Amino acid sequence: MSEPYFRIERPEEQLLPVIVDVPHAGEWIPDDVRKEMVVGRRILKRDLDLYVDQIWQDAPSLGATLIASQVSRYVVDLNRAPDDVSPETVRGGVRIHEPGYYRDRGVVWRTTTSGQEVMAAPMSKAAFERRLNTFYHPYHQALSEEIARIRKQFGYCILVDGHSMPSKGRSGHTDPGTRRADIVPGNADGQSCDVTLTWTVEEHFRDLSFSVKTNEPYKGGWITRNYGRPKNDIHAIQIEINRDLYMNERTFAIDMPGIERLRKACSSLLGKLADMDVK
Repeated sequence: MSEPYFRIERPEEQLLPVIVDVPHAGEWIPDDVRKEMVVGRRILKRDLDLYVDQIWQDAPSLGATLIASQVSRYVVDLNRAPDDVSPETVRGGVRIHEPGYYRDRGVVWRTTTSGQEVMAAPMSKAAFERRLNTFYHPYHQALSEEIARIRKQFGYCILVDGHSMPSKGRSGHTDPGTRRADIVPGNADGQSCDVTLTWTVEEHFRDLSFSVKTNEPYKGGWITRNYGRPKNDIHAIQIEINRDLYMNERTFAIDMPGIERLRKACSSLLGKLADMDVK
């Protein structure tokens, strides 16, 4: 794959103060990184947000911006802080010490959510920095610039961070065995956006007969917490979609009626976001 390792799709005319970013739908792993891995491709797929970029694909035609990574989260996890790394992952790495850090599944994953080893050995600091400089920092620079552009145009910006989740919590999750809601909005316990944005998302999906549980079990990752600054007119909300609504979680096959229903639901949400008084 040639650069860039993510795509930005802007509308012909920016009609909505909205960015949808999808950091985990990409599958591409460069050959040199793949050689360092000791886990099979099917296992890697289980932790990706497959097809979420397709669910939000209508954003540009509706007047919003879509940013989507094409790189697997096993290369870098774009929804982690750049210093969220353990010594077992990077030789000499220092794990951040604050609530919400992701241990061995930080900006580079050492293990899968089920606890399987991903890396044959810890990587050097130099290799770690190359990976971040190639894949991580350009994505976040582009996202930051897009947020600033839209905020300048409209006076505020709404960032929708698009993800998917297993239908039930796995052994490596905080809710093992628990059946999850259809839609889980995450707002960092109310810190990343105006309450009106959360209410709008909740009511929209409930009106379409989806079950909704805000912040359970996901409150919003680093992207939501880092960019969401309501006092600075930047509102960020994470939206997790239950995977069995649109795919077979065992074979990864798309359920076409399911993904079409979600595409329409997510597309119709975007227009409502622009009508809110969150400025």
